[in-house]
Amino acid sequence: MMIRMNADKNSLDEGTRKLLYGWLTFAVASLMFAGIFAFMIVAARTPFVHSLLPRPDYIRVALVGHVTLSFSIWFLAFEGLLWTWTSTVLLNTTLFNKTLGWGGLLFSVAGALLVIIAAASGTGDPQFINYIPVLTHPLFYTGLLLLASGIILTLINTFLTIGKAWQEKSYEGRLPLLTFGMAISGTAGLSAAACFGLSYYFQVVAPSQKMPLNLELLFWGGGHVLQFTNTITMMTVWLFLTSLVFKKFPMRDSYSKGLYLLYLIFILPAPFIYLFFDTSSPEYIRFFTGLMEYGLGPSTAIFSMAILALIASRRFKGLPWNRPEFSSLVISMILFGLGGLISFKIYGYNTKIPSHYHGAIGGVTLAFMGLTNHLLSLLERETYSRRLAAIQPYIYGTGQALFVLGLYWAGAHGVARKTFGAAQQLDNAAKMAGMILVGIGGGIAILGGILFIVNSLASLLRNKR
Repeated sequence: MMIRMNADKNSLDEGTRKLLYGWLTFAVASLMFAGIFAFMIVAARTPFVHSLLPRPDYIRVALVGHVTLSFSIWFLAFEGLLWTWTSTVLLNTTLFNKTLGWGGLLFSVAGALLVIIAAASGTGDPQFINYIPVLTHPLFYTGLLLLASGIILTLINTFLTIGKAWQEKSYEGRLPLLTFGMAISGTAGLSAAACFGLSYYFQVVAPSQKMPLNLELLFWGGGHVLQFTNTITMMTVWLFLTSLVFKKFPMRDSYSKGLYLLYLIFILPAPFIYLFFDTSSPEYIRFFTGLMEYGLGPSTAIFSMAILALIASRRFKGLPWNRPEFSSLVISMILFGLGGLISFKIYGYNTKIPSHYHGAIGGVTLAFMGLTNHLLSLLERETYSRRLAAIQPYIYGTGQALFVLGLYWAGAHGVARKTFGAAQQLDNAAKMAGMILVGIGGGIAILGGILFIVNSLASLLRNKR
């Protein structure tokens, strides 16, 4: 079924347009600051320049800022945009509550600003916690809490808006597929928030003797569930991009919705595990690891094969390789698939682990980048440079692929993760070659990111067409 494209413009009132504009600007700005912290990491390794930074180990602080912004805040900001868009524009309705909608955005922006200030000033002790690394400082913690509050408010408003549209019967037929997908993504987001809250409760509040808070265990469960949010959103964007290019979805709505519900089977039980297993137990660790391993694979694989089958049905002739919507879709699928394949090769404590998740992160990021040009047109903004938009996915995708392969090669030869400088022990040619490839790929990927940010900000800051 093809999306009712005319609904994009006809049902977009000025208030919703401004809110969507705010979310997209926030998302691109988050990625921009993530890039700035990436440059700070480079500066921290540069002789003479590193002495100008706030502290001798600033590379670790900058790394926390970069990862939090690029892996958490950028994703959540773009998801906030899509939750708002699919619950209003596609359903031909307005927000349930505009104050709640703007409150969600402003809380999220305020939280991101505190995270940026904390990382820029070098406050706190950097802790490389899985999924959400932190700086042990009240400023950073407050930023995370504000961000979480903003996203939760946005999700509440999203579900209330969907309910309002259903009562008003503002849309024809069944719930649109993209709205359905983002509703499942939002359910995963609320489930993740519940896991974070329950983990804190059972670590700090519930025990008769208060225990020191274990940050790794605090973020372990919710962090795994949050990957459902990111993956399901990426899958929804893949379907959206496919419909833009081919004017149809790769399979029937009923089949697609069934695959979304399969994700839900693994999402809903997650918070209840805290009632059965202690957060310090091996069972707790294994449960959430298995939840992600078995829950994300089946639906994602079937969706991917359906999209590839649609592409192959054209016999690779006349495919619009110069359209960023199409090139971003294909390269995003390659990167995400590469990250998935590497996950089967992980053993030990080496750089194969970040190789895996950088493939997945790169896939999600490029999908979001590819949709941005279409979203700009909805906001009545002309893409600043279509030529730049056409080549950017190839530059970013090439760099990210080299970065991932370099990390995998280095890890296969024993380079440990979360090590820097001499601690990496690059004592043979294989290790050195892998990390050189990481440096080259990282530089190319950063260039691709810069091109996206410049083109997007220039488009957003131009006058309405």
